[in-house]
Amino acid sequence: MKKVDITSNIKPKKNSDLNILTSGAFAAPLFEILKSYKKNKSIKLYFGSSFGDAKNSVPTRLKQKQIFDIIFLSADAFKQFSRKKLIKKHTKIDIVDSEIGFAVKKNHKFKYDFSQLQFIQLVKKSKKIAIAASASGIYLKDKIFPKLKVKHFQVVKGKRIGSVIAEDKSFDLGFQQYSELLPYKKKINLIGTLPPQIKKRFIFSFCYQKQNTKIEKIESFIKFLKSKRVSSIIKKKGLTPLI
Repeated sequence: MKKVDITSNIKPKKNSDLNILTSGAFAAPLFEILKSYKKNKSIKLYFGSSFGDAKNSVPTRLKQKQIFDIIFLSADAFKQFSRKKLIKKHTKIDIVDSEIGFAVKKNHKFKYDFSQLQFIQLVKKSKKIAIAASASGIYLKDKIFPKLKVKHFQVVKGKRIGSVIAEDKSFDLGFQQYSELLPYKKKINLIGTLPPQIKKRFIFSFCYQKQNTKIEKIESFIKFLKSKRVSSIIKKKGLTPLI
């Protein structure tokens, strides 16, 4: 399968291949899934966060009338885009349950037992927080940080938070979907997920149009997504399968 630059604004072209757009939370498992899919040579993969105004975000691509055969995105985003008519006549299937994770520098030792007090102390003592320009970042920015009176954060666009914590000296704490931080676990200290009191369940789904001329290819891929092999990959990547 051809590699695609995550941060680029590549646009899909009309072809006989399956053009799939995925948000970051499902990107890592999808890579692994496609490695196991025998028909992956007929799939072209594109990337973009479920929310935000980045050049390659899902809403930006939809506003530009970019057409994809399958879109993986948050269930909240699907609901919002359907209401705004950016997505029309699509069938939605929930595929995974995801949680927000957080990480610090590799050399920062921190004991965490999912205590809210521990979490608040870590956030308050941090110098600068990096959050994603997606569903997780929106939740933290709008719901959690105002309650904690936390203002020393920055929404980072076009970069994975794991790489930011590993490489950027100005940030010492970062938040993103746990599955998106997991690939960087050797370069960062991936502490865990949010404490129960403020935990939010994020459902990620995929959608497609049944009247698509490539419906046989779509249904074949969906059948594979429901297999035990795929379920195992999803769990390994820090997500809970729902399909």
